[in-house]
Amino acid sequence: MMTTQEDTPNTYQKALESTNKQEWISAIEKELMNMKNLNIWNVIDFKRGLQTTRLCPQGFTQTNGNDYNKTYAPTGCLNSLRTLIAHAVNNKLKFHQIDIKSAFLNAPLIEDVYLAIPQGINLDPRKQCLKLNKAIYGLKQAPLAWYQCLKEWLNKIGFSSCVLDPCVFYDLESNPTWLYIHVDDIAIFGKEVENFKDDIRKEFNIKDIGVADLMLGIKINQNFNEISLNQQHFTESSLELYGMAHCKSVATPLLPHEHLLPASDKEREDFKKLKINYRSVVGSINYLSVAARPDISFAVSALSQYLEKPGINHWNAFLHVLRYLRGSQELGLI
Repeated sequence: MMTTQEDTPNTYQKALESTNKQEWISAIEKELMNMKNLNIWNVIDFKRGLQTTRLCPQGFTQTNGNDYNKTYAPTGCLNSLRTLIAHAVNNKLKFHQIDIKSAFLNAPLIEDVYLAIPQGINLDPRKQCLKLNKAIYGLKQAPLAWYQCLKEWLNKIGFSSCVLDPCVFYDLESNPTWLYIHVDDIAIFGKEVENFKDDIRKEFNIKDIGVADLMLGIKINQNFNEISLNQQHFTESSLELYGMAHCKSVATPLLPHEHLLPASDKEREDFKKLKINYRSVVGSINYLSVAARPDISFAVSALSQYLEKPGINHWNAFLHVLRYLRGSQELGLI
């Protein structure tokens, strides 16, 4: 069922009032059954003074030192992924991808966290509550708990983590294999990747995507002795977002010999009238520049110098970058 952000109900009651009521009820029941099978919680008697949150947990109600301690979870560097891809090409390795289903629900929870009985569960919220056993979505510590859970299992089967990037794992024994971890997405590099898939299936419920073709918003095209990366879909989305999908293209990211200068008072006032978040604007193309479009890096760097006091001149320069992207969507890395 395809939905948009606008028609997706954000409460149980709205789901029941939706035109797709039965589909939402089925989805809710399926997820609750999945949680039950994974032993996500225990039902306990409600005690006076017990602090509870809700399903999904309202992480903003958690207090440091009480509901959680550490929250930082490492994320893989794009440089690491590109390096592993280059290594795969040079050594004729397979490059596959898997997804861990309901990843966070596999991670044990150290802290004592309690949930109020959510709607849809046949229990009395005045007398009972749920004590969490696993790091359910929405908890501040959930990403770290999942990373530690996965790392512990990988270490147990013989993998070591890279010193420079804790989201890169490797096993160099009889069947050398390298892994790149991004939360619940795992890129696998090796001569024989099926052995690792068989191992991880025994521990987690996975979706086997097979030969990697899309990761982190990057389209991956694999040939026998070449792998190319591009972000055409991401670029198209950015062009649509700013109404530039059908704009006239230009040949360079910035105007030749152009040097962006601080905005005058009038230029800043003109930009304010547009009511546009300049940081978000620059961020939308920054990811392109660091992932697979280094040709716009200088332009992004120039635009980033004026995050504090942007003007209409900087906005026009941004639109020029979009015009360049419009005519070069197919470009990427090989």
